Amino acid sequence: MTARATRDTGLTLRELLAFDEGGILRLLLAPSGQDVAITGMIIGEEGAARSYEGRIVLAVGVLPSVNDFIREAAGRGAAAVVLRDDPSLDPAPEDVPAEPGAGADAGAVAVAERAGVALLARAAWADWDDVATLVRSAAAYAGAGRGDRMADVTAGGGLAALASAVAEFTGGSITIEDTAFRVLAYSAIGPEADELRRSTILGGRVPDWRVEELRRSGLLRTLWSSDEVIHRPADGSSPERLIIAIRSGREMLGSIWAAADAGGPFTEGAARALRRAAEVAVPYLVQHRLRESGARRREEHALRALLAGRGDMSTHAWTLGLAPDQPCAVVIADPTDLGHPANPAPPAAPPTAPPATAPAAAPATADGQREAVVERTMGLLAVQAVSYRAGIRVLRDGGRVMALVPVRRGAERDVLALARELDTLAASLGGAAQGAGPVWVGAGPVVPSPLRAADSRADAELVVRVLRERAASAAHEPAAGVGPAGGGGTGDDRRPAGEGPAAGDGRGPRRYASAAELGAALDVQRVLDAVRPVWERGSGPVYDLVRADLASGGELVRSLAAYLDASCDVGRAAKRLVLHPNTLRYRLRRVRDRYGVDLDDPDVRLMLTLAVRLATRPPG
Repeated sequence: MTARATRDTGLTLRELLAFDEGGILRLLLAPSGQDVAITGMIIGEEGAARSYEGRIVLAVGVLPSVNDFIREAAGRGAAAVVLRDDPSLDPAPEDVPAEPGAGADAGAVAVAERAGVALLARAAWADWDDVATLVRSAAAYAGAGRGDRMADVTAGGGLAALASAVAEFTGGSITIEDTAFRVLAYSAIGPEADELRRSTILGGRVPDWRVEELRRSGLLRTLWSSDEVIHRPADGSSPERLIIAIRSGREMLGSIWAAADAGGPFTEGAARALRRAAEVAVPYLVQHRLRESGARRREEHALRALLAGRGDMSTHAWTLGLAPDQPCAVVIADPTDLGHPANPAPPAAPPTAPPATAPAAAPATADGQREAVVERTMGLLAVQAVSYRAGIRVLRDGGRVMALVPVRRGAERDVLALARELDTLAASLGGAAQGAGPVWVGAGPVVPSPLRAADSRADAELVVRVLRERAASAAHEPAAGVGPAGGGGTGDDRRPAGEGPAAGDGRGPRRYASAAELGAALDVQRVLDAVRPVWERGSGPVYDLVRADLASGGELVRSLAAYLDASCDVGRAAKRLVLHPNTLRYRLRRVRDRYGVDLDDPDVRLMLTLAVRLATRPPG
């Protein structure tokens, strides 16, 4: 790794922490106080010849020992060390007493205190790029108030002071905007201000019609690509304007707009003043961006942890602005796994060879196209969930969309209504027709507090599993009337994937449901999940039957599944399998004679019921 200078601007630890409005860093210890100077930054470990004097050292990468890293950094003169905020920090060594109540940080904190080096922790939601950007920007911020009057004035009052100073230097009215055209600061509004400036400041952002007008005129393209001051002459009631982009390197951060709405021309040095103002504004806009992105990522981290049931639930709920007694529920939209067909055959089904005329394998681009369809669909579902009602928090988790829905008293049906709406939107987008498969939507139960959101999420996931398995089972059952009526059918006749009703409209397998609607099916799935480890370790006649039959195609397992589901009624089971009843009776005799499995024994029937369910359902 290499050392990165923060410039010798006199940045102190106190100034770094004050600049960190987004909470990227947490101070654990400052044995020499917070006014210690930070003269540079080290990312990772450096060779022994490199001096760490006065630098802040980021513990990037996998470290053999966090405590040894701290000792070495302190011994080479580091001002501070930043660690990941993680419970995996080294425990206190035997010769270093841990501070009572210090928790997982105790070992590292005690080592840092003895070494005399400041210790900070990186927030769990942040990454090392955030920390490096923060340190560099804080150094620039510390240096922005040194060198000239504009910088000195800005240092005392931030962007508002900068806007007023630029107005004085240019003779125009100033707005400073971010890349979303939101107004971050502006100079005083006089009676001569044009209507556009008034509406922009009062609305807090440039009106949409104005942004579109600037885009059509090509001015925005010029602004995004130019480092120079752009001149826009007066046009009717719109006064003359000067505009300049604010950049950090090549990254666009925002812009400064000057309007000559006082009736007079700009000053002779207006362009020069705008160029200097764009330089001075950089650390302030970086701070604004860090604060905003930090808030978004902190909320995403809190939502992810809340739904997973990890960490301090009360703190996560507080971060999301949710009261601890707010009822809520989780809705999950989960696309079909692109690694498998839209309606995969149950594991018990025998593999079938492709017909001689089977088309060649689809080109690799087909998978890319399907992935693009799924990504577009799930992105739109996320937008739909957010806009369904105020207060809904949405998380993209892998390919899924998870929505945490605050529920008003008496409005519990809103949860299923959202699931139905997501299903309708997904179906209208035609993903299944484009080879991407359907989207399954599960609505978890309403829980009395966001602190129990993980329970609702777990049930929503279970709903999705049950819906998907039911659809797969229905797709591969023989349709009524298919196969020889005289009993020559094998029960392997299947509807082609995708045929028949796919919508959750009551005419076919549903794509959405609530936990309450599925009822006992969820409890059965929980039981199967619990007994699967026991089944996989077992032995005996039932185990021998299932394992041997699945290895040879699974005919008996499918027959037993239909027989047991039909309450041991041979006629009903044979009809479901499209078999002659005598064919099914012959198969049942084979079960008894070949494997010694007594179907008249209630315990054996229970074992068989569990076994065939487990054999035809993948693990959760």
